[in-house]
Amino acid sequence: MDYYKIMNVVKEEIKKNELIIFTKKNCCYCVKSLDILNSLKIKYKNIELKGKVSSEKVENIEFILHSLTAQKTVPYIFIRGEHIGGYTELLELYENEQIFLKLGYINCGYCNKLQSREKVCECLHTIKHTDEWGKEL
Repeated sequence: MDYYKIMNVVKEEIKKNELIIFTKKNCCYCVKSLDILNSLKIKYKNIELKGKVSSEKVENIEFILHSLTAQKTVPYIFIRGEHIGGYTELLELYENEQIFLKLGYINCGYCNKLQSREKVCECLHTIKHTDEWGKEL
């Protein structure tokens, strides 16, 4: 598999997953990032960079991620196709309670629970998407 094919595979994975994180096994920041995501019970895809991928060294994938983001360290975290950074940026989103908004979650106006972009909440109330002025989208 050549460089451009690997790049296309990486870009496709980033595009098709709401939240994707590229980690390494012995990285403390990767573990901390995964702990945050697990504590929030957010669905995500973790790609652990280790060993060989399709007979190419893992350095090719890291080089591609570096080329796409200009970030030099793991974890690489993407939300809805956008590179948000690594652990520090994820922690900032978590502490400022912005991670759900970044994922496109909204509050149900009836029960005030955060919901993914569903049309109907768990409480069976119809969710209306509005902008910051209350205008329905």
